[in-house]
Amino acid sequence: MLETMSLIGGIDTYDRDFKRFKSEESPKGRKVVFLNYNGYDIQREHANQYFSEGEVLTVKEIYVGRSSSEVEFEECSGKRFNTVMFADVN
Repeated sequence: MLETMSLIGGIDTYDRDFKRFKSEESPKGRKVVFLNYNGYDIQREHANQYFSEGEVLTVKEIYVGRSSSEVEFEECSGKRFNTVMFADVN
């Protein structure tokens, strides 16, 4: 089983100043793969409307929350998805 994607560099939405999480470098351009598991059923159903299992996607931004985080992709701008459904491509 693959480890879920790294949140490093995402915007820390819990921080008042919205600083980046553990790094000043933006995650923009990083590649991740859609796992099609983890998260709630409704979240996977939503993601399956846009992506196929195993599809490689390009990160536009990561939004790191206190108890959950979301990712936005270049391929699907304006939509956010639970980060636990994706893994980094090394």
